[in-house]
Amino acid sequence: MIRQLAGMVMLGLGLWLAWGGITPVLTIMERGSDLASALLDPPTSIIRIVSAALMTLGGLMVAVHLRAGGTIATIGSIFFAILGGLMAASGADSGLWMDEVIFGLAAIALSVLILTLRRP
Repeated sequence: MIRQLAGMVMLGLGLWLAWGGITPVLTIMERGSDLASALLDPPTSIIRIVSAALMTLGGLMVAVHLRAGGTIATIGSIFFAILGGLMAASGADSGLWMDEVIFGLAAIALSVLILTLRRP
């Protein structure tokens, strides 16, 4: 029961973070840029969207009792935390990357909970 609840929280977190990654891409494209440039210049958008998609998929799999959901969610959580580290290492202002680090660490903590609880 707690594992499935944690999976649903991971699902919601992944969806929210994905929306936060898609919105800037759409804004950049509305201003005349193409999709490749919006995703890859800089590559933070694609990393954020992929990691959030993995967190969403993993959370959904955990919620419906499918195998490997915890592992997939954990991979997405680690990628999201790495994104914050990469942004910090590139010299970006802390206001830009602090949210990624905090949410990445929260998602990793949620993943640890999912992975350590027994499957029904």
